[in-house]
Amino acid sequence: MHDLIREHARALADRVDSGDDRDRATARLLDYYQQTAARADALIARQARPAPAAATGADAAVLAALPALADSEQALAWARAERASLLACLDHATGAGQHARIIVLTAGLAGLLRRDGPWAEAITRHTTAIRAARSVGDRLGQANALRELGVVRRLTGDYPAAAQALEQALGIYRDLGDRLGQANALRELGALQELTGDYPAAAQVLEQALGIYRDLGDRLGQANALWNLGDVWRMTGDYPAGIQAAEQALGIYQDLGDRLGQANALYLLGLVRRLTGDYPAAAQLLEQALGIYRDLRSRGGQAMALNERGTLHRAGGELAQAEMCHRQALDLSREIASTWNEANALAGLGRCALAAGRTSEAADHLRRALEIFRRIDAADAGDVSRELAALTEAGPPA
Repeated sequence: MHDLIREHARALADRVDSGDDRDRATARLLDYYQQTAARADALIARQARPAPAAATGADAAVLAALPALADSEQALAWARAERASLLACLDHATGAGQHARIIVLTAGLAGLLRRDGPWAEAITRHTTAIRAARSVGDRLGQANALRELGVVRRLTGDYPAAAQALEQALGIYRDLGDRLGQANALRELGALQELTGDYPAAAQVLEQALGIYRDLGDRLGQANALWNLGDVWRMTGDYPAGIQAAEQALGIYQDLGDRLGQANALYLLGLVRRLTGDYPAAAQLLEQALGIYRDLRSRGGQAMALNERGTLHRAGGELAQAEMCHRQALDLSREIASTWNEANALAGLGRCALAAGRTSEAADHLRRALEIFRRIDAADAGDVSRELAALTEAGPPA
């Protein structure tokens, strides 16, 4: 709000003598942000989610004033522009002990917090929402907040805490008979199990999620589960199955106009093409993915694609370009505290240094990457550990 408008609004508010009038005005303001945030999050989240009950019934004037949000990009632009006001509304609700509002406002901010971070704040907000839901017996609100907490814990590399939150969410969804919630929690658990190297378990729960999404006719959920399955098959060396799943996901994302989903599928296809030795196709796919990630200001996506581009450049002997990509990825990862991407960037820099004969520098980068991978219990720790052991056996670093 412009300073002059802010002062004018304060002056008008000061003329209101009735405390009841002020309370009603505040309630309408909170209703406006609560309702619009819920609409925006439904577009930003990229998955259908069990809807929390509305904290209050908004009056007709509030509903008439809600902005028209046509797509995810408009929704994200609105949420980013209104972020400070949304958080102020949430702080007001928290200070006033308005538990129902805390639950719904936090849910409305979930997609933005997941996308832009900072994830430490997201953890605090979702933890508060969980407590609020427990205090009023809102089990669906509790499950939704637990699932979001699990996702953010995964993004920060706290895999045990992520698993605990997601298992709790899944248990509540099952108690409530909420199949959509179950599918979402299963998909997130599958993504987590892949990161920790438990590929059979990941494939099993992702297949369960895919089956539920198909039963529900949820095409976006199907695309997301297919993407995760494609990545699991990539990790287990079944490249044809990985490509098939990624291409199916890409087709659905294109049908739905989901640009972030398209970028994710293009990234996965580029990764698999690199693994199969088709470097030109890999470069083209990764360039497309990176372009979309940049358009959408997805720093996590950019870091992921840049690390893969760095790997591709190194495979082609282009060490300077590879190092540049990994350094850019490292900076982006640290901006959003993405530990897995940070560790991958450090590992990439170590491998570039090793290829250039700078063994001391290589060992330093690989050691730092290994520390992170071990701390978050990532499956990548095995490869880096073996690379460091080989360096040690080769003799003193140069």
